Amino acid sequence: MRRCELILLGAAIALWGCGRAELTVDDVIDQNTTAVGGRAAIEAVQSIKVSLHISDPGFEADAVYYAARPGKMRIDVSVGGKHVFTEAFDGQRGWEWNGKESKTTTPLATAALQHGIELPGKLFGLHELKQRGHRIELTGREKIDGIDYYALHLTLRDGYQTTLYVDPNSWLITRRRDFRPLHVDIDPTPTTIEQKSWDFRNVGGVQFAFAGSETDLKTGKVLESSLIKEIKVNPPIDSIFFEKVEEK
Repeated sequence: MRRCELILLGAAIALWGCGRAELTVDDVIDQNTTAVGGRAAIEAVQSIKVSLHISDPGFEADAVYYAARPGKMRIDVSVGGKHVFTEAFDGQRGWEWNGKESKTTTPLATAALQHGIELPGKLFGLHELKQRGHRIELTGREKIDGIDYYALHLTLRDGYQTTLYVDPNSWLITRRRDFRPLHVDIDPTPTTIEQKSWDFRNVGGVQFAFAGSETDLKTGKVLESSLIKEIKVNPPIDSIFFEKVEEK
């Protein structure tokens, strides 16, 4: 091969390499949005009803989680078919019912309930978070269990921080890590918790995880696991449902 041909070949390789630019945070958000179902399908989810089974060490329960835009939630917990506990956030305040009486949740517990609504995977897509006042930064790649994830550092508008891990194979968020208590009103001691999500299924044109777990990364102990039985998209929910518990 002549010298001039070698030079041209080298220049072509260099240009090809330059074309393979690293993705920006907006690129990763766009890829995730498409994988989840697209902007229109995600934003069409105005409310959800999730029936699930929760397993903690030494404790199992069934629950029904409800959420609705612009940012309300409620979870009813049952043991042995009996409704024993409720937590809710009505858009302004949090409250809970312990089987006998209702009371306002602590500020930390209220914040935790609100965070759960805002995080992608329930009502809102990753692409909606910036317009809701949250900040997303791409901190690079991070290899975990052989997968070279895109790591997105998310800061909610109240200062809460977490890292979301986007799997480049599926472009879905399959891990999350943050420093927090599992149940702040039971044990306020924070630890680094990793949440894993898997078994994604299409419901109403949107991908939802039907299985998950939360693990203390310091000890390796599984703190909680959940299996989704059913997800209903856009069930009718009266706004007053988030404001009071129906005594039985």
